[in-house]
Amino acid sequence: MRTGSKSKNLLTTTLFFMFLVIIIGMSGCSSPDNSSTSSAGVSPNAGNGAAQASEAQDKTLTVAISADAGLYQLDAGAYNGSMNVHAMIYDGLVEYGEKGEILPSLAESWDISEDGKVYTFHLRQGVKFSDGTEFNAAAVKFSFERWIKDPANSLNVATAMESLDVVDEHTLTMTFNKAYYPFLTELSFARPVRIISPTAVEPAGDINGTFVRAVGTGPWMAESYKTDQEAVLVRNPNYWGDMPKLSRIIMKVIPDPQSRILALQSGAVDIAGGQMGKIPVESVPVIEADASLSLQKSPGTSSHFMIFNYNTSALQDLNVRKAINLAVNKKSIVDDLMNGIGQETKGLFPLTVPYVTESNNTWYGFDPGEAKQLLEAAGYKDTDGDGIAEKDGKPLEFNFVLQQAEYPEWKAISELIQSELQEIGIAVRLQVLEPNAYYDALWTTKAYDLILYRTYDDAYNPHSFLLSLFHRTAEAPAVVWSDAELEAQIDTAVGAMDLQKRQSAYDAIFMRMYQEAMFAAVYFPDDILAVNHRVTGFKPGYTTFTPILWNQLDAGTK
Repeated sequence: MRTGSKSKNLLTTTLFFMFLVIIIGMSGCSSPDNSSTSSAGVSPNAGNGAAQASEAQDKTLTVAISADAGLYQLDAGAYNGSMNVHAMIYDGLVEYGEKGEILPSLAESWDISEDGKVYTFHLRQGVKFSDGTEFNAAAVKFSFERWIKDPANSLNVATAMESLDVVDEHTLTMTFNKAYYPFLTELSFARPVRIISPTAVEPAGDINGTFVRAVGTGPWMAESYKTDQEAVLVRNPNYWGDMPKLSRIIMKVIPDPQSRILALQSGAVDIAGGQMGKIPVESVPVIEADASLSLQKSPGTSSHFMIFNYNTSALQDLNVRKAINLAVNKKSIVDDLMNGIGQETKGLFPLTVPYVTESNNTWYGFDPGEAKQLLEAAGYKDTDGDGIAEKDGKPLEFNFVLQQAEYPEWKAISELIQSELQEIGIAVRLQVLEPNAYYDALWTTKAYDLILYRTYDDAYNPHSFLLSLFHRTAEAPAVVWSDAELEAQIDTAVGAMDLQKRQSAYDAIFMRMYQEAMFAAVYFPDDILAVNHRVTGFKPGYTTFTPILWNQLDAGTK
C-alpha cells in the first residue's frame, strides 16, 4: 500500500512538472510587446491579474476619442489630459446627477451650517485607492492643498475657502467666507476637485511633490498608454462601488470625424460621439442606415445663441433685438439643417438644466411679419427698394462673426439666419474666423455686431455661465449684455441657500432676459453617440465629462 502510493505520487509529480513547463513556454510565446508604451506614470502591467486578462477578450470595448488622453499628466489637481478619463480614474466627494441633483460619492453625507458657510463631510469608510492606499480625510486634505492656493484658480470653492480641517479619520469641514449654493456643484466637477492618493506624487504625501502616476479611487485605472494613439484603462480591483462589467476600455485617438465614422462601420471602434469625439450631424443618416450600429440621442445641457454687441447703436433698440429673434426660424434649424438632431430653443438653457422649468423657459417664436412691424416702430423702413431698411439714411446692417473649427454646423446655421434677416430688411455680413481670432473678438476686442456662441455644459449651468457672461467683473463689464438689474438677480440666486428663494431668483433672471431680448436664441443640440450592437447596458451619463455610465456597459464577442 505504501509502495504503490509512493509510485503513484511520483507519477503525479512528474506529470505536474511536465504540464508546468508547457504552460510556462506558452506564456513566454504570448508575452505582449510593451516597447512602444509610455511609462510616464502608467504601469503597463497594472490590472486585475490573470483572471482579468482571461476575461479581457470578451469584455473589452474600444472608444474613439479626438485627442490624446494625456495619461502621463493626468493629475487630479490640474487641468491637463482628458476630462473624461479624469472622471473615470478619480472620484469626487459628490457626484452630479440628473438635472443637477447632487449625489453622494466619497462623501456619504454632509451638513451645511445655517449661514451656508460651513460644510461638514462624512466620508465613506473602507475605501482604498487603486494601489491599496487607505482613503481618509487626510487624503482629501492633501488633494485640496495641492491646488487650492493657486492664484490662477477661479473656482469659488477655492477663492472663498478660509479653511479645510480634518475632524477625524472620516470627517472634515470646509469653511467659506460667503454663502454660495453651487459649492457642492463645483465639488462634482471632473477637475481639479477630485481626490488623488498621496502616493501619486514624489516624495509621497508632499503637497509640493511631483506628480508621477494617476492613483484614484474610481472604477478605472491606467494600464498602458501610447502618445497620440491610445490609452488603455482596466478595472480598479479595489473599487468601492459596483464593479464595472467590462475588463478593459481602450481609448483610441482618431482626430478626423469622418475617420471615426469609418472606424465605427468597420468595427475598429465600438463607441464614438459626445465631447470625446464628435459625430458630424451630416453623418447621422449613415449611422442610422448601418445595421451594426445604433444612434443614441439624449437632450443636451448646452445651447447655441447669438450675442448682440450692446455697443452697436442699432442693437440698443429693444424693438430691433426683438425683431431679430422673431426672424429666426428655430424649428427649421432643427428639422432642415440638423437632420432632426436637437430641440427648438425656448430660452437660454434647455429643460435639462437646473432651475429651468416649463413656465420660465420661454422665448420669441417665428413671426417675420411682426419682426418687420417692430423695425418700422424703431424707425427703419426700406425707402429705396433695395430690400434693406434704413433710418436717417443709414442702412440696417450688421457684421456677424462665427467660427467653424469647433462647430462646423455654425456655417449653415449662420447662412440661414443671414437669409432670414435679409427677408425682414436687415443686411448681414458673415465673417468666419479661425478660433484664436474668434475668441479674441468675443472676449477682448468685441469686433462684431452679432456673434454666434454657446452656453457651457451640465454642471457649469446655469450659475457659472451667468456669472461668466452676464455679470461684470472688477476689470470689465458683462460680456453678453450689461444690465445692473440682471446682475443683482444673479447675485441673489447664487447666494440663496433656500431652494424656493433660489428658484424664484432664477425665474426672475429668465424673465428679465426675455423682456429685454438680451440675445437671440438659436439651437438646443442633442448629445449623440454611435454604439456597436454588441455593446449592451448603454445608458447616457449626466455630464459631458461622464457621457456614458461606463460601469453599466457590457459587451459580447466581436
